[in-house]
Amino acid sequence: MELKGPALGTYITATYPSREGFVRALKCLTEASDFIEVGIPTLNPKYDGPVIRMTHKSSELKGLDAVKVAKYGQVPTILMGYVEDYLSELDKVSETAVEVGAQSILYPDLLFEHIELLDRYVGSMRDYGLRPTFFVSSNTPHRIIASLVKYEPLFIYLGLYAATGIKLPLYIERNVREVRRLTEGVTLVAGFAINSPEMVRLVIGAGADAVVVGSALVDKLNDYSRCLHFIRMLRGGLG
Repeated sequence: MELKGPALGTYITATYPSREGFVRALKCLTEASDFIEVGIPTLNPKYDGPVIRMTHKSSELKGLDAVKVAKYGQVPTILMGYVEDYLSELDKVSETAVEVGAQSILYPDLLFEHIELLDRYVGSMRDYGLRPTFFVSSNTPHRIIASLVKYEPLFIYLGLYAATGIKLPLYIERNVREVRRLTEGVTLVAGFAINSPEMVRLVIGAGADAVVVGSALVDKLNDYSRCLHFIRMLRGGLG
């Protein structure tokens, strides 16, 4: 399953605020999103900002049991976890992804802290019929970003800021354009601090194929109508 741009994705942490609340929120996200990222709750969501960290802490279940409470696949779904939690269990996570109907597993700490596992990760994805996805930032060496194209990923995810939901004085458009140049032919997704149609328009205009919203959605997940309205408002920035 390919991701076609311009597209809007949404993020939710599995079993936040509860199993039932998570399943209800998924209905809104599935109706209004082009793809969904489902966070695997962890005790140490170190690359996430305070809002998403709170959802990990408050999730009813932790680990792979949390993502198993629902089935996915009506829209492309990517599991998002920390590889340090599964250093010797990459295949177990891949097996879980297949079981629940996800298309890929995104490990934001893979290239930053465990790049030695890159080939093992890609091999696990392929063994289970999944597509690799990669997380990069403006600080990722250009040679590494460019080398990811050969793995034919579902997408490359560019984190616009140092942590989700935290706005920092970075040159967003420049960063998106630079990574777009390095990843020609691969779907480029950008996320962190996406909270308005104007931000969506800016990032898509700079060359991203898709954006992801997460932190800005958290306080709306319990209200189906409010959630749907917010996502549809953001979609106005897709053009």
